[in-house]
Amino acid sequence: MMRNILIALFLIIISINRTYGEDKLTISVASSLYNVSKELIKEWEKTNNKRITIITGSTPLLARQIERGQKSDIIITANYSWLEWMIDRNLIEKSSVKKIAKNSLVFITGINKNIYLDINSFEFKNDLIEQISSSKISIPHPSSVPLGIYSKQALKSLGAWSLVQEKLVFTSSAQSNLKFISQGEANIGISYLSDALLSSKVKIISYIDNKKFNYDKPTYWAAKINRNNKNNDLNFLQWLESQKGQEILKNYGFETIYLEEND
Repeated sequence: MMRNILIALFLIIISINRTYGEDKLTISVASSLYNVSKELIKEWEKTNNKRITIITGSTPLLARQIERGQKSDIIITANYSWLEWMIDRNLIEKSSVKKIAKNSLVFITGINKNIYLDINSFEFKNDLIEQISSSKISIPHPSSVPLGIYSKQALKSLGAWSLVQEKLVFTSSAQSNLKFISQGEANIGISYLSDALLSSKVKIISYIDNKKFNYDKPTYWAAKINRNNKNNDLNFLQWLESQKGQEILKNYGFETIYLEEND
């Protein structure tokens, strides 16, 4: 009897190891994708009977962690430049790279602040200067963080970069920037549209149309990490391109890869 119980327990352990050992995935995800990635993974796990672990942070932080040996299987970045950085270091399986979603930029403020800003107004620059005269304007660091890079491009296109430089405060990621503004540490900031739509603590005060004001369209890329030629993403990357994966991304405020593909 005891022998049969031990055999049964051994078989259960083997089964668990097969399901959650070799076949589990670890995914490094840019912070602006963290909320939607939880939903994507929840849906994917329903039909795949596998487990996915999420690691999140700014895109440059994730890339450098992987360079130092962090054992992710997949990375999803908020721009292509950091993927190129990883490809140059042979960290990425180049043939696996996929574009999975797009985003837009918006000016935001704290939910309780009475701030008006219209980038289409002739008075935009004066209004912007007035609104930050006793406070700050917040963006992630434009030397490395994708949202900061996009934001600097947008501010330059608006003719406002030189006007706000002395009032700029830099944060470490899209999510930390959102939190900084929601806590009232800055009167105004720039956010991804998807983050602003999901937050109950900030409000959008102006959309920044990238067709009218020139900045690179925020675009998210996914790729497999090189792991001694034993890469297996369990078809997760392909699933991100599926109708279901794209529907989830759209529900969280992202643009699908099929919309304005050639913009």
